[in-house]
Amino acid sequence: MPILPVSFVRGSPALMVREERLLVVGDLHIGREFRLSGEGIHFPDASARMAAELMELYARERARGIVLLGDVKESIGWPERREADAIASFFRSLGRARVVVVRGNHDARLAEVLGRAGIYAEPVRELLLEKAALAHGNAMVSEAAMAKECIIAGHAHVAVDVSGSTEKGWLVAKTGPGAKDEYSSHNRRIRLVVMPAFSRLITGVRVLAGGAAAAAPRMPLLRRRVFDLSTATAYDLQGRALPLRK
Repeated sequence: MPILPVSFVRGSPALMVREERLLVVGDLHIGREFRLSGEGIHFPDASARMAAELMELYARERARGIVLLGDVKESIGWPERREADAIASFFRSLGRARVVVVRGNHDARLAEVLGRAGIYAEPVRELLLEKAALAHGNAMVSEAAMAKECIIAGHAHVAVDVSGSTEKGWLVAKTGPGAKDEYSSHNRRIRLVVMPAFSRLITGVRVLAGGAAAAAPRMPLLRRRVFDLSTATAYDLQGRALPLRK
């Protein structure tokens, strides 16, 4: 992995922004277990287990805060009662940890859902730190974000080929020809770091070589070649670089 202000948390779909000591996870999709249960697939206490896993990482990595990088909830609109309860319970499980929510395309009315439970968390469109910008990945980012050393995004549910099986993974891409077309200026050394989903109920879609990846149409930054998928490197959860191939 190139030298960036972030580090993968080995063995987990999470990363640390080193200077601020922020633990970042994305695509939690709290409530997906209820949709799956309607199909006869049962994952009891999935959201509670995810909260416990997150807090274990938070303690182990000695983080100073948590960033939820979008798609906190499964429903796109107002959630059903049991999903809303699971979301509120998840946030309560984070205790006194400082939490920032970056809004994803599934997070409409999330602040209202939490507000009804007495929890204040107003999602932001993007989070600008000293060296990194964080955005969900379903929309273009700001000029200010393109001036950073890296952009951290989710949304694409990245997975990679590990010894013939599809597993969660990472994608790190360089800028492409679309960067100068879409932005008046940008850091030419900036990298896009695309995260895997934190939810254990989502493996993801395998990234392929030569731009033929499901990640590209899902992410405007890749679709418009602001970042070039053909230059990307994939990594497994152990941080090992992997060849991108069909």
